[in-house]
Amino acid sequence: MVKIFRIAAVTAGFMLLSAAPALAGEITCGSMGGLNRCPLPGADRLSVKVQQVLEGTCTFDKSWWADSDGVVVDKGCNAVFSYASRGGSSSSDGTDKMASVYYDNGCKAGRADRKARLSMAHVRHSGDYDSRYESTYQAGYEKCWASAK
Repeated sequence: MVKIFRIAAVTAGFMLLSAAPALAGEITCGSMGGLNRCPLPGADRLSVKVQQVLEGTCTFDKSWWADSDGVVVDKGCNAVFSYASRGGSSSSDGTDKMASVYYDNGCKAGRADRKARLSMAHVRHSGDYDSRYESTYQAGYEKCWASAK
């Protein structure tokens, strides 16, 4: 089995709680030959670019890409990626930002529950999220519970 790893995810809370309407930052993501996803909810709606290759070859759509859950690297691509909001993609009322925060929190809880060998049940964390964001929290929880080892 090929071990995969995440070098690091940078920026506090992906800068989701900043007052600025634009989302921007950096994320470092790496692969040791196998597929690895570094969490960045909504990355497919952001402008993501290789800022600096740290190791290997990083070619868009061959050894790296962005999907709705984050930046995905493969085939030994290790790089620092910059990301920024595309024009008009962020909500002025912060709704998208809060959804991302609840998704991330659900993901963390899902991973922790899986590692603790608990069943997939996001409702055990019902006190951790606003009911308006339950479906977002649940999506993050189930995605990360299923992929945790």
